[in-house]
Amino acid sequence: MEDHDPNGPDPHGLDPQVLRPGEAEELLVGLPWRRAVVFGGCEARPAPVAVVRDHRAKPWPERVACLLRQAGPPELACLSLRPRRDLVLSEVRSRQLAQALAFEADLAVLACGGADLRARSFDPDVVESELSRILASLKGATCRDAAVVSPFDWSGSGQVADAQRDRIRTRQRLLVERVTVVTLRHGALHIDLMAYEKGIDAKRLWSAHPGRLNGRGHAVAAAAVVRALADQARTR
Repeated sequence: MEDHDPNGPDPHGLDPQVLRPGEAEELLVGLPWRRAVVFGGCEARPAPVAVVRDHRAKPWPERVACLLRQAGPPELACLSLRPRRDLVLSEVRSRQLAQALAFEADLAVLACGGADLRARSFDPDVVESELSRILASLKGATCRDAAVVSPFDWSGSGQVADAQRDRIRTRQRLLVERVTVVTLRHGALHIDLMAYEKGIDAKRLWSAHPGRLNGRGHAVAAAAVVRALADQARTR
């Protein structure tokens, strides 16, 4: 057997929250999509100290894009748009959407809301409006399917001061509610990482850098997205 790729699945099969060896190949074979774009506000650069044993800090959007290319059908092309810093949704729309549309994908995976949660001000109406504009543009073009990925619960990360925890938790709940409403309105898939992390020690997902996941956090997020996309493909 080849040496384990630290950007890939759990090499020992001991962590059910991440992809076991061979799972991505099982899940992604025969996908109906031919062109996929992965984009959004998740920063491309890993945190300087964010490595957990067997889990290199490769951001989950790039992991998902790599898995789609490597484990999906050979005819599946995948574009990953990697920002140099976290982007709020208005910046995703203004800086990335045109390039995403130009790729003419039939599947879009959008990382959504992390930067909005951490911004100085948070307006759920703006989040709803910007996300709706993005999805309307995708659906009005070539995208038959779109998945919106909302973040893990930052309030439980251990990075948020006690005095701010309730405020951040309220923002997170509002974000999830609005993303759910918008995805239902546009016939898109909502992958809620906050719901996926139930039963997990949330502090084990985050690095020492505010708002940044560690390697395991990115691996768990990538597994959640890949599994949800596979479920979506089976039920289309």
